[in-house]
Amino acid sequence: MKNGLKIESLTPALSRLTGEGESFAVSDENLWLDLPDGHSQIRNRPIAVPSPIGWERVRVRAGRLSIILFALICLTFRTFCADAEYKQVRIETLTNAVRVRLPLTDVTGKVRVKEKSSDGFGLPVAPSKTILGKKHYLEWQIGYDIPNTNSPSVVPEIKFLRNGETKYGHELSKIIFEAVRIGLLSTNDLVREIEALKKIRPTEFEESQPVQVETATNTMTDGFQSTVQRLPQFTKTTPHGWVQIQLKQKQHAVGYQAMVYVCLPLDEVLTPDGLPRKAGPAKSKETVYYDFTRENAAFLLDIIHAFGLASRQHNEDMAHILGKILETSASR
Repeated sequence: MKNGLKIESLTPALSRLTGEGESFAVSDENLWLDLPDGHSQIRNRPIAVPSPIGWERVRVRAGRLSIILFALICLTFRTFCADAEYKQVRIETLTNAVRVRLPLTDVTGKVRVKEKSSDGFGLPVAPSKTILGKKHYLEWQIGYDIPNTNSPSVVPEIKFLRNGETKYGHELSKIIFEAVRIGLLSTNDLVREIEALKKIRPTEFEESQPVQVETATNTMTDGFQSTVQRLPQFTKTTPHGWVQIQLKQKQHAVGYQAMVYVCLPLDEVLTPDGLPRKAGPAKSKETVYYDFTRENAAFLLDIIHAFGLASRQHNEDMAHILGKILETSASR
């Protein structure tokens, strides 16, 4: 007590622990106070600074957030990898068959479910919302080469050049390779097919067939005119499925290109345990299997010949691939 005025100390005192967003007072600068009777006193002006306990809580929460984000990234990556694995066409060799695993619900990929139609092109369906049965089939855009060896369906032994780029046998190449190895096809079958490919004339390639455009003579309502474009399609039907050659516009170039599709009836496909698939909607990420055996081995030759008819480049590629398989078989 001085001159009737009580001066209290401003020493910081915490009645409880401060936390995140809280502060406590510390002296930062002096403040001059005029007191009664002409006296004066210097007081410290307190300012707020973050509590070290609050910073610790922020650090802990930031660490937890980092762990959660890392877990989410790992989960997303794992889901992406699982989805990519599901979409892959896998080929395995059994004692008396070459088995192909196909995705049933990948509606935007190379394998799609369709319903048979009178025009032969088929109607895409939603497999998980449709009772799939005898009137449905799998349309598989089959391939035969790949520019690397990253796929499980690649055959490193089949290697050739196309336009200066190295190619490796893939999908169809592996099926044929394994079919010869276990005796479903003979080397004589391949020799005969190579000779048959040589006999196909350039005018017989589907890529050489004209695209027809028909324009209506009468103008429709509001000045619009009807035009119909007709694209050629080659189809060969067998008791075990059918193969189609469709002419489609190139995605990254001008013009049309021939695409080969293998069509497998759903009453011919199998479940993972080797039994015929029962009619019904597709389950999430359901896979089915198709076996190439001695009974349908001739279907493989039809697929090879379809590529030979598709275009000059396909014809030459198939001759290279069959030749490589013959070379490999001779060296065994």
